[in-house]
Amino acid sequence: MRFKPVIKRQTAARLTLISALLVLCGCSSLPPGGALAVKSGPVQSDPQAQQPIRAAFAAQDTAVQADGRVVVFGLSGAEYVFSRYLTSGQPDPSFGAAGEVRLPRTVQGSLPEVLRLTVQADGKLLALGGHALLRLLPDGQPDPAFGQDGRVTAGLPAAPQAFSALPDGRVLVAGGSRDLAADPAAPASSVVLARLLPDGQPDPTFGAGGQVALSVDDSASAYSLWPLADGGALVGGTALSLKGGTYSRWVVTRFGASGVPDPTFGEQGVATVRQDRFAATRPSSLAVDVLGRVLTAGYLSSGVCTLARLLPTGKSDPAWAYENTSALRVLPDGSAPGSGGAADRGPGVSLALLPGNRAVLGGCAQFVPDASGQEQAQPGLARLGADGSPDPTFGSEGFQTVPDSAQIGTTPQGKLLAGLDPVTEIEP
Repeated sequence: MRFKPVIKRQTAARLTLISALLVLCGCSSLPPGGALAVKSGPVQSDPQAQQPIRAAFAAQDTAVQADGRVVVFGLSGAEYVFSRYLTSGQPDPSFGAAGEVRLPRTVQGSLPEVLRLTVQADGKLLALGGHALLRLLPDGQPDPAFGQDGRVTAGLPAAPQAFSALPDGRVLVAGGSRDLAADPAAPASSVVLARLLPDGQPDPTFGAGGQVALSVDDSASAYSLWPLADGGALVGGTALSLKGGTYSRWVVTRFGASGVPDPTFGEQGVATVRQDRFAATRPSSLAVDVLGRVLTAGYLSSGVCTLARLLPTGKSDPAWAYENTSALRVLPDGSAPGSGGAADRGPGVSLALLPGNRAVLGGCAQFVPDASGQEQAQPGLARLGADGSPDPTFGSEGFQTVPDSAQIGTTPQGKLLAGLDPVTEIEP
């Protein structure tokens, strides 16, 4: 099965089986773009070679510090686990106990939680763990200046899904007033955006008591977030219409610095990206390029990975060539129906921007038949050019197989950081 975005105004080049053959034969004749930046030998033989990172817990997110050290955040039983690694891929002995910090979980038991991680401008680690925000000092100690011993639970959306640390130390958190449910008998959910002060207290200058709630269709929730330079934010979400069946819209809302929806964006602040017959449309990643265009990545109820681009006005960009008809599907541990993941809780499709207005999609896979005819997931990264078409200089015609593509980001050195188990560096 091949990665085949539909290209407007031209016929898309079909991918060959080169990448699959390279994996089978162990060949290394890949073009520079997409090549793994890791080496298989021991670290001692080449201290500059970053080794794949395999965390000894269920990894859920990664973040990269300004100095290139990688932090992995996840779960182990009743504990949250932060693990920091040197640029070599080895545990950082200056962080916590032998490179690891463990904190008690907010939600006990097996209930699903959304876990997200970022590094603040001052080097502190900020994490969303279920219904709490956690902040650690650079050495791994809980930050006593943030909430109660580094933990904030008040002032957040009831169902938080995404967050962002602002340059001035404030924090935006997006989600829903409750978990989204495609059940007409269930209480409706609204999109909620909250802003906290640097100490974790609700920001009284934002909305009502630090929160804004926006009703969209019969029910809605936010799943992705991108702060804007003017103090506002873009929020990606799912809006459900439950009359005569379940229909979902993939929407992006633009909020101003005070929390008011921007009437110049979309229709009264809300732009529609995709529409789907079922309730599984999930916009799990957002970004804004240097021209102010909005890129939003996610998946549809079919499990297809997709990436759309909007003009700064919220209108669909007619120059964008990537369409949702593609053989590229969300990973088996993602959130698509039938994929084996808990709804709304998997890493989903992730997005990274590269110079030249290029984009890379993570969290997706090609599904290739094995010798018995059973489809097997082949995780990979897809790199798109400035118009959304596959970039032929990356891997095999825009698609590069990797050990795990569950998450994608960039390092300060300009490389791609891909996966959760393992985490590897990729030449961009």
